[in-house]
Amino acid sequence: MLKRYLKYIILIGLLVTIGYLGITGYLSTSRETVSVSRPIMAIVIDDFGGADCHGVEQLLTLDRPITAAVMPNLTNSLSHSEMAHKNGHEVILHQPMEPVKGKLSWLGPGAITSAMTQDEIKETFINNLDTVPHAIGFNNHTGSKITSQRDKILPMLEVAKDKGLYVLDSRTSMKSQIMPVAKTLGVASVKRDIFLDDVKSDQHISKQFRKACKVAHKQGYAIVIGHVGQGGNVTARSVKAAIPMIEKEGIKIVPLSEVVQRNSDKNSI
Repeated sequence: MLKRYLKYIILIGLLVTIGYLGITGYLSTSRETVSVSRPIMAIVIDDFGGADCHGVEQLLTLDRPITAAVMPNLTNSLSHSEMAHKNGHEVILHQPMEPVKGKLSWLGPGAITSAMTQDEIKETFINNLDTVPHAIGFNNHTGSKITSQRDKILPMLEVAKDKGLYVLDSRTSMKSQIMPVAKTLGVASVKRDIFLDDVKSDQHISKQFRKACKVAHKQGYAIVIGHVGQGGNVTARSVKAAIPMIEKEGIKIVPLSEVVQRNSDKNSI
């Protein structure tokens, strides 16, 4: 009798041990998966589309992904969008918006201004998208006045929701309402972390990339924005030079949509 009970006790003990090892192994593996998730970085380049854009070819022929933010209704809006797409880069609309300071004439055709009604904003935004083929998202060009007003941002984000676009807040205003409104509508959204070339020099852009690497390690991703146009050759040269340093840091350069997805996954936990 005692032997039979002893057999059951041993069997139960074995089952408990196996279950414990299985649970702890799963938890250990889960923690490991999270902890070794490789940081990523998206390099967004603004102002494609213009006639006098320095750095375009150098950036669009890079063997790492960039995200090309293309201005609408310009001489090369179509050709730059097509070239970026053909070379495997993501395309987004670089939507001009009225700033708090500055002349409206600086914005170019298709700008969103505070004088527009919501219907006018929506119509303009849709027409702009038609001039930038392959766009899967958009960000703001200047726009400190528009992005701080929920009623002016709303029409564009409603279109984005209908068309399945994501939005990148370039953060030209600390009062920007892009992220809160996007969240309310269920539009995938992210914000810029670092401007690369507010000073057009190799040394400054290299320093900004190093800052971005720290951000990527801290939050799991980083979004940097540079520009073609005047000084675009400097930006292109500096981006190419920074790639070995970024990858040595263990950071993967990815299209912006991958950062958008990681941010969405992070917020859904």
